Amino acid sequence: MGMDLLIILNNYLHDVATAVLLSSAVILYVLGRQAKRGGAGERRAFARAYGTLTKFAWGALAWIIIGGIPRTIFFPTYEFIPAQVKGIVLDLIVKHVLLVTGVIAGGVMWVRLGKLARGFAADEAAGRRD
Repeated sequence: MGMDLLIILNNYLHDVATAVLLSSAVILYVLGRQAKRGGAGERRAFARAYGTLTKFAWGALAWIIIGGIPRTIFFPTYEFIPAQVKGIVLDLIVKHVLLVTGVIAGGVMWVRLGKLARGFAADEAAGRRD
């Protein structure tokens, strides 16, 4: 029972980590759009949020990688066979395609938003305002 609980908890937290990565990227995307349209205050808010949300993103990515190891090892027992018994293998496939898409989308957004943050920082350092 103990090992079952740990594996199920790991799998759940693995899914949550994917959501954290993607949702923090979406929040940052919205702030980035506001920063592009706004003035120095919006750009500073974006820069502050970028630093904080980046820590969340790295933590989520670490959990996705580390938690993915036992998830992969125990996938047949805890996910595939139960899905097969319930007749929901296609649902499981769709879920994992969405999870992978979320991780990729979150990563791509993060790279682009990092460039935007560095551009704002360079503008600030050069003394360019509004």
